[in-house]
Amino acid sequence: MRFIVTIFWGEIFFEVMGFIAASLTSMKFDPVQSAIIGLIFSIAYALIIPAINAKSHKDKSKYGKML
Repeated sequence: MRFIVTIFWGEIFFEVMGFIAASLTSMKFDPVQSAIIGLIFSIAYALIIPAINAKSHKDKSKYGKML
């Protein structure tokens, strides 16, 4: 469930960020491109962050054994 929530909010964050970036650069906002980039980074964060946290706390979970 934690991964789904991370991906969902990552998508929203990247859509907003894409809209603001398009406005600041005077370009046309492309929601599909923002969604693709957001999906890639959200999945990466959902997989990498638990592994980093487990290593920093010397956790005995399966994430601690990933790195």
